[in-house]
Amino acid sequence: MANIANQKILRLTDKGKTREAPEFITEDVVEVRRAKMVYYKWIARLMALLATCSLLYGVCTTFAIQKLAPEIMIDPQMYVVLSDSKSIVKREYINHWMESREQMMVNFMKQYVELRNTYIKDEREMNNRWLWGGLVSYLSTYDVYKEFEKVYPLLQKEMTENNSSRSVEILSVERTGGEKSNTWKIEFKTYDYTFKSDFISRKSDVTPVITERYWTANIRGYVDPGRRTAYRRLLNPLGFVVYSYFQSEIDI
Repeated sequence: MANIANQKILRLTDKGKTREAPEFITEDVVEVRRAKMVYYKWIARLMALLATCSLLYGVCTTFAIQKLAPEIMIDPQMYVVLSDSKSIVKREYINHWMESREQMMVNFMKQYVELRNTYIKDEREMNNRWLWGGLVSYLSTYDVYKEFEKVYPLLQKEMTENNSSRSVEILSVERTGGEKSNTWKIEFKTYDYTFKSDFISRKSDVTPVITERYWTANIRGYVDPGRRTAYRRLLNPLGFVVYSYFQSEIDI
């Protein structure tokens, strides 16, 4: 009975309304929709093809750049004279496996001692050399440079008060502890040039008072390839770094 009642209600509510003819999908509509699907399908395939070609082009370009990069890269080189003549008889690239690595380490030891002890009357130059970010910190580990930070203000104050400058002469460099040891002993001499007159530019005949002092330094240095940055590869092509440094004056 419930179903019959409901049907009567539906007939009463729909009474007086015009019935719309059902919409039929014609063959033309089907063809248009099919053409659109084919069109978008081929557009998608074309975009996928273009994306694939772009990726392949990028990969080929990368390989080409990597192939050509060694040809245009300027690597540090050292020219070694193996005879008494003035002609160059040997050339080798500076790297970790170079035959003259021992000589390069000796040069770095000398330069490091000179950087730490040489003083000139140019505040900007000394700041670029001794402050954080300079050559001394670049060639030192963090702990070694922190110890150096306690030393250089005293030396700078001494040189400023005496109106003097200091140069370094390396006397000897030798490896201690065997052929494979990383510890070096450097003996050097410093010259402190002190001028008595403050008007040096007006008196060309003023001679400085030269004070000679003798020192010895024990350095433990290694080669760290991580230090071979592109920015300073010409300054430190081997990746030289100092892990410990001790310096003392010799009384003569």
